[in-house]
Amino acid sequence: MIKAIFFDVDGTLVSMTTHTIPQSTLDCLRVLRRKGIKLYIATGRHMSMMDDVRAQFKFDGYVSVSGQYCLCGDTVVHSNPISPQGMKEIVSAMTEHGFSGIFLEGEECWLNLHDQAARQYIEEFKLKTPPVHPLSRALDHDIYQVITLLTREQEHLLLDRSDHLKAVRWHPSFLDAMPTDGGKDTGIRAVLDWAGIAPEEAMAFGDGENDLTMFACVGTAIAMGNASQTVKQAAHYVTAHVDEDGIRQALLHLDLL
Repeated sequence: MIKAIFFDVDGTLVSMTTHTIPQSTLDCLRVLRRKGIKLYIATGRHMSMMDDVRAQFKFDGYVSVSGQYCLCGDTVVHSNPISPQGMKEIVSAMTEHGFSGIFLEGEECWLNLHDQAARQYIEEFKLKTPPVHPLSRALDHDIYQVITLLTREQEHLLLDRSDHLKAVRWHPSFLDAMPTDGGKDTGIRAVLDWAGIAPEEAMAFGDGENDLTMFACVGTAIAMGNASQTVKQAAHYVTAHVDEDGIRQALLHLDLL
């Protein structure tokens, strides 16, 4: 019996074309809520990057910054910042090579450089422009994730020195750097423990490579039709594209509506 469902945001819950939750998905969420199923977000986004999503539907909790900072209501149920050694590796690479990134703290997010890569990221995801702070801030604040704006060809600039970091890519233009023991799975386990729900009673929808750990820690994993082949192979069921009512199709297939 499914008691909790976790939804990735970009390309899963939210269309990459309209940047909103499809109406069919909103209708499904309301039906699931009436059935008493707990509904959670599981995303690489910071809480401040989800204002539009939260305005469309009030979820029971948020596994944010790829599982490093998790909220259920107003309660922080999991907090896992990058280690001091990991932050030194990021700051050193950025200082030497001059690339930009978005630093995600618990309550705030900020840029080290407002360059072309940062402008493209902000435009693509229709976000507010974060403030710019010096890199030194990262060394004396808790940072849960850094969205390093590096392409696949550039990622070696960080990976060559990232002994105390985990790096996950779900987009060709950037790489998420997080704690070595980080990932959506750690956040989801913390939320499930807090809610008293067993992993086999949970379901997850996703489309990116950062969703693979999430798939491994729930009883039922659903890949969107727009997911990569790697993600589809890890899922129990592959549904339609986010813009083709994929969430509704999967829920109907699994008799949850």
